[in-house]
Amino acid sequence: MKKLHLAQALGDVRADLVLKHCSLVNVLSGEIEEDVEIAIVGNEIVGVGQGYEGERVIDVAGRYVYPGLIDAHIHLESTKLTIPEVARMMARFGTAAVITDPHEIGNVAGLDGIVYQMDSAKNNGFIDVLFVAPSCVPTLTDASIETAPSVLGADKLRMVAEHPDVVGLGEMMNAAGVLMGDAQVIEKVRDYRARGLVVDGHAPMIGGKPLNAYIYMGIQSDHESTQLEEAREKLRRGMVVMIREGSSERNLDDLLPLSNGYNTGRLMFASDDLDPTDLQARGHINHLIRRAVAAGVPPMTAIQMATLSPANYFGVSDRMGAIFPGARANIVIALDLERFEPDVVLHEGKVVFRDGRLVDDGVRPSVALRPMMHVSLPADISVKAEGKLARAIELVPGQIVTKEAMFEPKTHDGCIVADASQDIAKVCVFERHRGSGAFGVAFVRGFGMKRGAMGSSVGHDSHNLVVVGMEDEEILKCAAVIRDMQGGQAAVLGDEMARLPLPVAGLMSDDSAENVIAMEKALDAFCAQRLGVTSPRPMAALSFMALPVIPTLRITDQGLFYIAPGGYPKKVGILVNS
Repeated sequence: MKKLHLAQALGDVRADLVLKHCSLVNVLSGEIEEDVEIAIVGNEIVGVGQGYEGERVIDVAGRYVYPGLIDAHIHLESTKLTIPEVARMMARFGTAAVITDPHEIGNVAGLDGIVYQMDSAKNNGFIDVLFVAPSCVPTLTDASIETAPSVLGADKLRMVAEHPDVVGLGEMMNAAGVLMGDAQVIEKVRDYRARGLVVDGHAPMIGGKPLNAYIYMGIQSDHESTQLEEAREKLRRGMVVMIREGSSERNLDDLLPLSNGYNTGRLMFASDDLDPTDLQARGHINHLIRRAVAAGVPPMTAIQMATLSPANYFGVSDRMGAIFPGARANIVIALDLERFEPDVVLHEGKVVFRDGRLVDDGVRPSVALRPMMHVSLPADISVKAEGKLARAIELVPGQIVTKEAMFEPKTHDGCIVADASQDIAKVCVFERHRGSGAFGVAFVRGFGMKRGAMGSSVGHDSHNLVVVGMEDEEILKCAAVIRDMQGGQAAVLGDEMARLPLPVAGLMSDDSAENVIAMEKALDAFCAQRLGVTSPRPMAALSFMALPVIPTLRITDQGLFYIAPGGYPKKVGILVNS
């Protein structure tokens, strides 16, 4: 049982810290309270009101005070940083907590990977890290669709549920399995609902009766809506809607009109996948609030969507999401409710950001967990030309959904080759976990690539090695570079190259955030300047080429697949009979 501080709450004994003259953004009552005092003892708030004295006092001088912000859905591995590093970055923007689904590292390293993330999150000193257990490791259970390195069945997920920081079951990506009544899938959902934990969803472009069935089976939220009416239908049918704005997935502007002042408790913000360069440049959840307010959402509503709404949904409103006696002292002090740029940030009663800099102890925990890359590259990745039309995966700017494009293939020596004049590049996925030599080949439109190749061992969600390029030799060279540095991202052009090593499971760096961002910027610049790539964040877009639960076309190490909304992947050929 926690130590009680009744005397301090009554004001009979000095608190450790008192914030005076606060303009409190009270997300509980929906009003701004003027000239409020907040008394803090240890890591919790003991009093809100007047008449408190403290061993230390911060005169807020009328500035706005609001609860620390919460990201309702993020894969921290996608930041390419270890948790202690990314926590430092997020804290400066007023983030107090994240709900993370560790299914990236879970796919690569199984239960060991999840435990690694949980251990890394402990005592980071900057943010609270809560977990949802990855529901789909592998993403799909059919090995003919892709080679997956790990399997987490219902039995192992029960073990994960016992962890005190687990607040739900992560996104149920296998929507087709839910709709077909797959016993293994349904067992996972029912286990977590029986424990009183939430179950997050993943239902891109699903509506009508399939959506009804998906919700009926126990799924409670969704973060995959890309169109307003899609999100509105999900909201009407009972889902909590997470408005997402990440590096590849940019849905904020399209979905903000959902907010009408009456449904705030059913809306929240999420990053999903966020590169460190974007995090540094624009901020975190504070950036989404700023954008929302600029678009006409009232500041109180926007803050509630980033605090109280996720706290209520995930069942942690007894300790976060608002400023009240008994809550953790996760507090942001800001000059205005337009920019949402913190002057001071407190995490568990300690000032972690002030005067434009982090109050940092400088401690960097040791980094481990380094599953090796086992890649057996083929000698030949050519595609025979046997038709007049071919399929290509077509990128959709700012989204992770794709389209199916048809093109007249350019040929050389009887094989289809990349064609810059049509914005057609070749994309390959090489199995990287077992050394099986399995690989898939297809074509893609939308990168704007003119020459060379670029690749990544971050390839959602099985994280096989994904490479796109204009020449077969360059594609294989890029794959070998990534294999030899034991995971990461790289771009090559002849003897030139740019690299970002990711030795922690092929997903994260063991370097500082500053160095990772510098390497990421250099890699993006190389892709743009030397390869001619026009896609603004090409590595982020590339990482989703192999995710076979997002419509419409995907490439895995087993080939090219067509995915209808809510449907099971169907293998298709590159060539189209004409």
